[in-house]
Amino acid sequence: MDIGRFFRGPRKKPPKEETREPSINQGIFYLYLIIFVQVVFVVGLAVLIMVIGQVIITPLWVFLFGFLMIAGGLLYIYRKAKKQFRKLRETLQNVDLSGRNYEISIMGGVLTMRVEQAVAAPLLEAPKRPALEPPSGEGTTGNSADPPASGPVPRTSEARDLGTG
Repeated sequence: MDIGRFFRGPRKKPPKEETREPSINQGIFYLYLIIFVQVVFVVGLAVLIMVIGQVIITPLWVFLFGFLMIAGGLLYIYRKAKKQFRKLRETLQNVDLSGRNYEISIMGGVLTMRVEQAVAAPLLEAPKRPALEPPSGEGTTGNSADPPASGPVPRTSEARDLGTG
């Protein structure tokens, strides 16, 4: 019993394909494709024969020297990268970056990542003033210890008018 049949649903009949005769463009495309594959095959064979010929006439010590140079270079790069990552890890362990924006730049700025943390900054507000100020004679007790009542703060356009007149 085929259990997968229950999950796939009923079988659908494939749509009937119209039979067309291949066009001349399709034949030319296949001709060029076959020629291209043959040229790639011949060039690949030529390169393979040249490489094998060079390997046969090259002494073994050259291959060993080349292998040791490549292995030494890779080992040097690995150790240097490991040392840099260890320094980076130690640096990041001692730093508290909470609530601060920072930028990480690698390879002299080729790869840069900026991390910005949204901190709820206090809103700047104007100082509170009474909605209606009492007239100059009222509301003062005549005591010199009371601060003088300040008048309404002029808008910038009013300040310009007062300064020019």
